[in-house]
Amino acid sequence: MTFMPPVRVLDGSFTILGGRVPRVVGLLVGLTLVATILGAVGARNGLPTVLQQGVLSPDLVWTGQVWRIVTWVFFELDALSLVFGCLGLWWFGRDLYYAWGPTRLLGTYLGIAAATATLTCLVARLVWPALLRADYVGMWPVVSALIIAWATLHPHRDVFVYFVLPLRGRNLILATLGGTLLFALLDGVARFVPHFIAQGLVLAYLNPPVALQRLWQRALLRQSQRRAPKLRVIERDEPPRWLH
Repeated sequence: MTFMPPVRVLDGSFTILGGRVPRVVGLLVGLTLVATILGAVGARNGLPTVLQQGVLSPDLVWTGQVWRIVTWVFFELDALSLVFGCLGLWWFGRDLYYAWGPTRLLGTYLGIAAATATLTCLVARLVWPALLRADYVGMWPVVSALIIAWATLHPHRDVFVYFVLPLRGRNLILATLGGTLLFALLDGVARFVPHFIAQGLVLAYLNPPVALQRLWQRALLRQSQRRAPKLRVIERDEPPRWLH
């Protein structure tokens, strides 16, 4: 999800309201605001093309309109969701930027969006045909995934939910998953399929199964052996000695 070449223009930050904002975070927030405003204003004035061409419609994706698997996250039509989504991307994205760098953050954001949309389309085609006629927009599936990533990387830092309830680490992850489940039960599970998929993807991405970890370690070992064929691993029960 993050295989992107380094992009120097995304590095660095700028100041807004006295706070530093990484350029890559500002880019994502800016694209979301611009796309949302253009889509909403256009739809209200009889020009719905921008919004219609950007939403995730599984049925249309299967006809070849593959750009929808990325564009859907840049439209957030609820005002409060837009405000808090951009703030969440600012707060959590800033720390992820310092931990990952701009290229990995951008690649993860777009990668989760694309992978979530692809799996949603597969679920619609193979498991839940009613979803083929559904339309999905919104940044919150990916933002909620970034919250889980932040909690995984910073397990001892507190977040005050609604400025009152302090949560950290595993509790923040459980609260994010539980909140999504609660909203899904109240508003309908179909609307929250992308949320569950995005959150599951980031959990698998940052906490891969043991079998995958072992395969990755073996691949790294084979790669290191090819690069240095004259070296070998010293077993623990062997006495230390020089190797040439």
